[in-house]
Amino acid sequence: MSKNCEEKANYYLYIDGQAVPVSEEIYRVYQHYERKEEYFSYDLKTEKFQKETATFLPNREDSYERLLEKARQFAASGMSVEEQAVSSVWLEELLQCLSADERVILHKLYFEDKSERNVSIELGISKTALHHRKVKLLQKLKKLLENMGKS
Repeated sequence: MSKNCEEKANYYLYIDGQAVPVSEEIYRVYQHYERKEEYFSYDLKTEKFQKETATFLPNREDSYERLLEKARQFAASGMSVEEQAVSSVWLEELLQCLSADERVILHKLYFEDKSERNVSIELGISKTALHHRKVKLLQKLKKLLENMGKS
């Protein structure tokens, strides 16, 4: 029996109640991620008492309900409501300067975060043609932004 076969025979993962022989490397990776999942699912959420120093360590993750009970405030997003309103009006104004095709490309590439390859397939155009349209669109947006800044 070769060393690889012997190595596999010593490590098993139980899948749907059946022992499946695996290599030591696969076994160790599986154990690592299983422990990582346990850490995030249990260790972070439980409170602990350290015997050596007699200190209490609260859990490092809190539930939304518990924070509400303690009347904790949550950090607001970076922009104020007024800034967000002005930005949305400003963005809407900017989008009105674009053609329908340009708006579709902008939305798919930047708001939906799709790749040029996927967007080109969706729109039925070549990836090269889409890329050229994107470059022209970005140049147009840059000019529009510069002109808006001057007014």
